[in-house]
Amino acid sequence: MKEIKAYIRPERTDDVILALEKEGVTGMTVINACALAEWADPDKTAFSVKYVEKYCQVVKLELICHVNKEEVIINAICKAAYTGHPGNGKIFSSDIDKAVSIRTGARGKSAI
Repeated sequence: MKEIKAYIRPERTDDVILALEKEGVTGMTVINACALAEWADPDKTAFSVKYVEKYCQVVKLELICHVNKEEVIINAICKAAYTGHPGNGKIFSSDIDKAVSIRTGARGKSAI
């Protein structure tokens, strides 16, 4: 199993989610976040005393998928999130060693 984390522009969120749903993704976590320094979109940055740095708003998507869907999902995110401007985002993929459903106790692939 793989965990995919994508940091995208907020205005691309609906398009990315629709693209993921078309690829069979049935669940994900969507988190509003702030990107700092190099990750910040230069056209949408603000300066914050709280962060003591330039920052911009981003959306973080987190999802778990089977290994064979990893590239399909990454490509769907890239296509839907692309604007051609700096600050389009980043995608990271990591291995998942264990998954457990709290409600059912299912483990492994059946937990997702």
